[in-house]
Amino acid sequence: MTTRINRRSVLITGAAAGIAATGRAFGHETGSIGAWTPLADMPFPVQEIYPAPFWKAGAGPQSLKPTPFNIIVNAGGLVPDAPNNVSDKTVWYDPAADQWGYGAPLPAPRHHLMLVNNNGYLYGIGGFARDSVGGWRMRADCWRLDDVNGAWTPRRSMPHPQAEAVCQSLGGFIHVVGGRAPSGSRNLEWSDHIDTNEHWIYDAARDRWVASAPMPTPRNSAAGTVWNGVLYVIGGRTVRDGNTAVVEVYDPLSDRWEKARPMPKAQGGLAAAALGGKIYVFGGEYFSNGRGVFADAWEYDPRKDRWRAVAAMPRPRHGLGAVTINDSIYVIGGAAKAGGEETSAATDQFTITD
Repeated sequence: MTTRINRRSVLITGAAAGIAATGRAFGHETGSIGAWTPLADMPFPVQEIYPAPFWKAGAGPQSLKPTPFNIIVNAGGLVPDAPNNVSDKTVWYDPAADQWGYGAPLPAPRHHLMLVNNNGYLYGIGGFARDSVGGWRMRADCWRLDDVNGAWTPRRSMPHPQAEAVCQSLGGFIHVVGGRAPSGSRNLEWSDHIDTNEHWIYDAARDRWVASAPMPTPRNSAAGTVWNGVLYVIGGRTVRDGNTAVVEVYDPLSDRWEKARPMPKAQGGLAAAALGGKIYVFGGEYFSNGRGVFADAWEYDPRKDRWRAVAAMPRPRHGLGAVTINDSIYVIGGAAKAGGEETSAATDQFTITD
């Protein structure tokens, strides 16, 4: 089954969206580069997602030669009209056709399910499920998808539940960093979970998990991406103190962390993707001095350790995903209000214009 909606040929720049000038303090520069194009909506509204790149059925790597990703896959998430508001659906987006379709459902409904492409397979890790007594229980499951039209199969679970973490493939291994974890034996409600700095590495060839250097700053709902062989963990929030602007970088060769220049704003529930040697960060939510979502989009130059504003999001959201395919970043889903309200089916394409 596929869903296709006519593409609107509308480009919205940062100036048109009314992004505020941010000045030159704290190592970032003014400016609004880039352009946004709205694309076909997702088949249904969904938030708290971690989409990942993948291949169409039969289009994965058949040799040692690099094969470009050509679709985006999302699985699970919070939805407004499913039982317990949590989804087991797998959907995919084909940028070349501006078209959405359905894949095999998850073994069980999940939200905050972390998706990552590693060595040609798609993995779904952790997340939350509704408990029989009505709470949100964090999970440690690890599932693998070999083909978008195939079935998810179980792999070895994480050593213990962890969710709202950063999950990235780096050096052929899956890294799960930070997020939230149960504070003790009880694991039924949000109040049972605390921020963690734990860092686990999954070795898919051996189907095993090993501990690695913990992240310096425990936090959840951060964004992460890999650039030039290192892992960037950007922003996020803490249970007690709210949003943070902290940026930390992990080098797998030395198993060591160091700090990078903080974000211009403290933002949690955001998304990030790398493109053209830069890292781009989008959206998020806040709960201090009122509550709302961020329209801000930022560019980080790892070589210069410098931030600058780029074209603001025309449809601000949190709990969204961002995935790079070819020369564009696709920003999907999320919610237009802080918390669980106004869940979105939006798909927006971000391109660099300077």
